[in-house]
Order: sequence, then C-alpha cells, then structure tokens
Amino acid sequence: MLMITQSDIERLLAPVDYIDLIEDVFAAYARGDTLPSRLAHLDSPPGEFHIKASGLGGVVGVKIGACFYDRPATLGLPSIVGVIVLFDGSNGQPLLFLESATVTRLRTAAATAVAVRHLALPHAFTLAVLGTGAQAASHIEAIRAVRPIERVIVWGRDQAKAGRFAADHGAHLATTPAEAARQADIVVTLTPATQPYLGLRDVRPGTLVAAVGSDAPAKRELHDDLLAGAALITDVTHQCAEVGELHHRPETPVRAELGEIVLGATPGRRNADEIVVYDSTGTAIQDVTAAQALYAAAVKNGAGQPLPLWE
Repeated sequence: MLMITQSDIERLLAPVDYIDLIEDVFAAYARGDTLPSRLAHLDSPPGEFHIKASGLGGVVGVKIGACFYDRPATLGLPSIVGVIVLFDGSNGQPLLFLESATVTRLRTAAATAVAVRHLALPHAFTLAVLGTGAQAASHIEAIRAVRPIERVIVWGRDQAKAGRFAADHGAHLATTPAEAARQADIVVTLTPATQPYLGLRDVRPGTLVAAVGSDAPAKRELHDDLLAGAALITDVTHQCAEVGELHHRPETPVRAELGEIVLGATPGRRNADEIVVYDSTGTAIQDVTAAQALYAAAVKNGAGQPLPLWE
C-alpha cells in the first residue's frame, strides 16, 4: 500500500489536468461504465462527516471527509480534512492512502469547469465568486482554463477577508451576493450557507449558476424562484435530491445529469437567454478517478511512501 501526502498531490498533477479527467469520468458514469456513487452523511456537532464511495476501471475508492468550520479559529487548521483509500476492486487489496481535502478542492473546481465548458455562453467573460474559502482560488483558475474570463467579482461574508482575497487575485469586491451576480455571466456559489441568499432577480438572462456549497441536507444557497426559473443540471441526481439544491425543492424538473450532456445524449443550454443552474454535490466517482490518476503518477515517478499496515 502506498501513501501520498498533500505535497505529493500538488506535485504529481497540475490543476488543469483534472478538467479532462473529470469530464471523462462524467461521461463514463453516464454510459454506465462505473460503479454507483454512494453517499453517507453523519452530523457530529459542531461539524459533519461525509463518506463517499464508488469505483471504475478495476479500483474502488472510499473518502471520509470531516467538515468543522470552527477549526480555523480553534486549531488554526483548515475547515475540511479527510482521507481517501483506493482498493483493488477485484480482491479488496488496499492500494493507496492519501490526503483528501486537496483532491476534493481540485476535482470540485474541475467539475465546475466541465459544467462551464458545456453550459456557459461562449462569450462568458465575467465571473462572480460568492465565497472566499479554500475552493475560491481553484475555481477561478479552473474556469479561466475553459473561458476567457476578463473580470472576476468576489463576495464573502467576511468583507475584510473578501477584500484581501480580491486584492490577491486581481478581482473586484462586491458588498452583497446580488451585486456580484448581477454583473456576471457565470456565478459560482461556494458557501456553507443554510439559508438561501441568491434569487432569480439577482441573475441576468443567460447566466450559468454553479451551486457548489450545498453538499449536506441543511445547506442551501439558492431561493426557490431561481430553481423554478432555471434549467437544472445535476452532477448525480439521486445525490442532489439527498443533499443538494434539489433536496430543498424536489419538484424541480431535472433536465439532465452533466455526464449526459458531456456525451451529447441530452442538450444542456437551449438558448442564449436561458438561466442554467448546475447543482454540484461532489460525487465519489470524481474522487476515485482523481485518486486513480494520482496513484498511476506516483508509481510512474517513484513518489509516495510505503504504508506497511501488516508488519
């Protein structure tokens, strides 16, 4: 069994490498070439645990992620921490043990970039990023890889922190979510909000809204009217119904899963004025394909360390 660390992960694959990797696995999932993506959720006040599992290409991966938003204040550490274990799907032998928060950050931004590639207008030049946590910078980088973004607008609940983030990334600072969204062609929501803060009147025609923050039953970022007035695309519909924006408005019709659009089996955007919402809950199959690629890169480059569990 091999172990790779955060620094290994950051060195073995470039952030943009994840975009095509995640696009391919969405297509594989839509074709039925993967195992189902499974999700379990455990509240552990003041935090929560997510357990995700799936498999493809002869391997199975399980991720355990802990989300404790008081960790920065109490421990001086990031809010999210966890591990991924990759197994041989034919005999159960553990292959790889790795830190998960970095993988999650990179593959989540890559999935949003895939949605942007297929659902945003070709001339989408302005990006609004709502939330300035660990995901924000990765999303800006990934989306710039698939659209010629000329202007980035950011908003965060902590305006001082958001101001520093804006200065660091050459972005414009907005004082409200609506102020940011009304100027944008692409809006990415990246907060752990439990009360919706973005509505239909805050989004102009033709916008793609990537709703990324809602990945637990209590989390929610979009008002009902925005879901009702948009075409809804999910990453995995059954999971979005459990923990995504769809969970809060289950009667919302789902046009397609993103993998079906990648395959060309279902149209995504139907016209230039349509508002599209991408409900992103983060799926296990994304973790597995990322871990599989990192394992192959580690073996090829002699990276990582043996983890002798049975000595």
